[in-house]
Formats: sequence, structure tokens, C-alpha cells
Amino acid sequence: MNYLTILAAATVGLAACSPSPSEPAPADAHSPAAAPVAPAPSQTAALPAVDMTAAKARVTPETTVEAVTLSGDGETTVTGEVRGYEAPAYVIPVAAGQTLKVTFKPGNTNLYMNVFDVADQGVAAHRGDVDGEEAVIQAQADGTYMIQPYQVRATARRGEAGSYSIVISRTSR
Repeated sequence: MNYLTILAAATVGLAACSPSPSEPAPADAHSPAAAPVAPAPSQTAALPAVDMTAAKARVTPETTVEAVTLSGDGETTVTGEVRGYEAPAYVIPVAAGQTLKVTFKPGNTNLYMNVFDVADQGVAAHRGDVDGEEAVIQAQADGTYMIQPYQVRATARRGEAGSYSIVISRTSR
């Protein structure tokens, strides 16, 4: 068998393996169509209901509890004031696997914030006076988190006031 015979046989063999022009080409390991396409993570995962009863049980009767809703980009900013021992508390639902990020921007050095899982009667998930002005919490289960600004006892006892802003975001993995 000479070179031309082998080349002709190979060409016929390749043509038999090729799809007809009306058939789509099958994907192979080198084809972009072969790569699995993962669905985009949803920023609007099903959220649990806000547990206002548990949230109100964690604060004094004078404290207002406000539910926070996030804008289309998954972030919002709330502003407020701590006067003495009084300050509003903010609650937000977080689904399992989501990350809650809270950045506290105090108007003076006597203001802090704590972040609680309202279902957990233990210590705060984030203690501002120890952990700093930014909380990043990965939710292990569906729940409601409460952000509670406060000031140190000495200034609260004197009835002093201070303003703050809080940037709150919630993202999926």
C-alpha cells in the first residue's frame, strides 16, 4: 500500500465520522459547548420571615425594632441616633448560606453596635466593642439577625447622644 492509498482511506474514514452539514457538531472536551454551565447564584434566595417576636424579646420595651429591606443591589444604609440608653434596633432576614455584612460608622468614639441571631439567646454574633466596626457573618441556618447600636455606659448614663450610619448587605455564596 502506498502513501496515496493510505491518505485516501484516512480521508474517507474521517468523512464518515463527521456530522452532515444539517447535524450540529457534537461537543468534545475541547469545545466550549462541552463545559457545564452552572446557574448564576441567586441574590434573591428565598428568605425566611422576620421573627419580630424574638427580636422584641431581646430589647427593652422602649426600643423600636425596624425591619430592614435591601435595595436591588443587595445593600442599604440606615442612619440614626443613640440618646442615652435608647436607640433603634434593625432586623434583617438571612437565608442559610448567605453572608450578612454590617459596617458601622459612628459619629463619635463612644458608639458601638452588636449583631445578634435573635433565635440564639447566647452572646452576640458580633460585639462591636471587641470585634470592631465591621461584622461579616455566614448564616448556618435561616434566621433573623438584629443590629443594635449603643453607647458606652458612662455616656449613656449622662444622656449623651451620638449619630451613626450602618451599611448592611446580604450576599449569596
